[in-house]
Amino acid sequence: MKNRPYCAVAPWIKVGLWGSGLLGLAILGFSLSMTVVAAQGESALASVDVKTALTPKVTAMELISDGSPQSETIAHAALLYASFWDTGDPTFTHWALATHFIDRTLPQGRAQGITGPLDASKAFRAAVPDLSVTVEHLLVVGDRAVVRLRFNGHFTGVFGDQRGQGQKIDFRAVDMYRVRDGFITDNWHLEDYQTLFSQLASKAVSTGAKS
Repeated sequence: MKNRPYCAVAPWIKVGLWGSGLLGLAILGFSLSMTVVAAQGESALASVDVKTALTPKVTAMELISDGSPQSETIAHAALLYASFWDTGDPTFTHWALATHFIDRTLPQGRAQGITGPLDASKAFRAAVPDLSVTVEHLLVVGDRAVVRLRFNGHFTGVFGDQRGQGQKIDFRAVDMYRVRDGFITDNWHLEDYQTLFSQLASKAVSTGAKS
């Protein structure tokens, strides 16, 4: 059996082959990275499609817009958030609010971020189970939306230490949102608490009366 002739490989060839191997690994790694990025991009696009497909439960009685390309998306986010207050369904909150959402007029005792409105809605609906919300005015300018909301219902539940007797609840609030990439990132809000608290403390016109 003949021995195969030994062919010495020059050191520079060995280095070249080793370098080629590293280059191949680098190219493979880059290709995999681009695949992940592309997949994330497709996922983001899918999220936008789903968000657009999610129809708000409420509409604006009056909508005034600057007609900018993003105005429809901004109005859509505002109406999704109003739909959350109208229904109590947290699905609308997660599609309306950014993950880094900030309440710029955070009431004392309320958690910051998305948790805040979720807890507030749950607590308020414990007092006013039939709560509904109307968007009376919606103004869209630039990256902002200003919304005038009207809350209606009956105090038949429990608010703090007070139990409702069917008192009529009817008060308004004004919110201003900053919207980016279709999600509300910031909220400045002002509620007519004087009217609300006076209604909660009032006596019902008659037991179980509703209007």
